[in-house]
Amino acid sequence: MSLNSTVLATIISPNGGIDSAPLPSDDEPCLRELQSFVGGCIEAVSLPGSLYIVLNENGKDGPHMINHTATAIAHEAEAIMPTDYIAGVAVILPQEVLQ
Repeated sequence: MSLNSTVLATIISPNGGIDSAPLPSDDEPCLRELQSFVGGCIEAVSLPGSLYIVLNENGKDGPHMINHTATAIAHEAEAIMPTDYIAGVAVILPQEVLQ
């Protein structure tokens, strides 16, 4: 990601809390920051409006909390199957961050 301006990520916690955090502009620090937010390896799901919702690709393994807010966003966008859900912290960010 080679952006001159700061990109803000929207962080959605399983408890419904929503926060914003700036992302580093360099690729490796940005990836590490996203992994830190979601607690593991990332999986990116495309949303309308040139956005991604990023989540822990192994978030459903073992004990976990359903993220009802992130799941509702993904269902509304038809980005995940109606019977699927998002577990753990989710991060919404512009698509250019992951290109």
